[in-house]
Amino acid sequence: MSTSRTMRADARKNYEALIKTARKHLSSQGVTTSLDAIAREAGVGVGTLYRHFPDRDHLIFAALNAQGEELRTAADLIRSAETGLERLERWLAQVQNYLSSYQGLPDSIAQALESGDKTPLAITCQEIIEITDGILADAQQEGTVRPGIKGQDLFETTLMTAWLISQEPERQRGLGGVGEILRHGYRS
Repeated sequence: MSTSRTMRADARKNYEALIKTARKHLSSQGVTTSLDAIAREAGVGVGTLYRHFPDRDHLIFAALNAQGEELRTAADLIRSAETGLERLERWLAQVQNYLSSYQGLPDSIAQALESGDKTPLAITCQEIIEITDGILADAQQEGTVRPGIKGQDLFETTLMTAWLISQEPERQRGLGGVGEILRHGYRS
């Protein structure tokens, strides 16, 4: 259900309780958390959950909304960095943080992209790729990034790094070398 539509007070209360509870469950248990448990803890029936969110991806998308807004704000702030390469590297770090928001999120996003459907997660990814394309074009124009690289390539590489982090979160710092190799791979 779109949050921009006017809801009755009780429906709004249920929606907000579901989002709050979903964020808690997604943070602690990842994207495979029980939807029944979310509904139960939010104090609503599972039917109410499905009236608001027809499937897991819609619920994840709604729970990610705050992080998505932060990512859009970061894109605006990043545009003030000195060089195109700096903008690109800062942007990709923000995207990686976003993609690492919940355990298992990279898998859900990869599935949404692979299916090519119009789920909220796939649409969000397309928005991120479009922003990446714009930032990438600046870096390519200044000659610091190879011309054959595409925003989709960088998004998928960042998604892969987020996936690696999600597999072993305690090794996140140890994956710095992987990030360095990936970052230098697109430079001229």
